[in-house]
Amino acid sequence: MADAHRVVFTFDTPSMDSLKQVKENGSFSTLGTAMRESIQLSETLQEQVAGGFTEIVLRNPTTNQEKVIVVPSLRRVAKKAAKAL
Repeated sequence: MADAHRVVFTFDTPSMDSLKQVKENGSFSTLGTAMRESIQLSETLQEQVAGGFTEIVLRNPTTNQEKVIVVPSLRRVAKKAAKAL
């Protein structure tokens, strides 16, 4: 088993409401699971930005309609990576 570390987060009301909404919409069993998966998703997206990818495209398989999502924090990562080159 990996080493366990206790981490305590303090949320303001709007942030807690957002986390609760993520838990409910994603059908996560706990707030901790919702938080962990959100962090893992962020890490995965940051890795993709480091590889040069900067857009997230969602496609509705029924209609083939596409939407591009802009994530401000990923733009910052991409700009920082570009400056490093």
